[in-house]
Amino acid sequence: MADRKKPGAAFWSTVVVAVVLVGYPLSFGPACWISSRMNSGAELVHFCYRPIVSGLSIKETRLSAAIQWYARWGASSGWRWAPDGIPLSDDRWVAVEWVWMRYP
Repeated sequence: MADRKKPGAAFWSTVVVAVVLVGYPLSFGPACWISSRMNSGAELVHFCYRPIVSGLSIKETRLSAAIQWYARWGASSGWRWAPDGIPLSDDRWVAVEWVWMRYP
């Protein structure tokens, strides 16, 4: 019989880190889609995915467009990430916070 060594803590730590780094961003879209179809949980999506939402900007960038596209891809019609704040001009806002909501 061959004596095989079982994976140790370093191996499992690497697996966990890899799953988190890949799984967390990939789960952003489905979280948005589910909350839009259930019409609840938008606040939870905003809280849990704040690092991703921080990539949104008033002026459209490639990153901002990609985040919006992925969030809306499987969402109910009319849902999107929208800025919530006081506009000073087209590109300057006070107290901007992004919210996942049905946009009129």
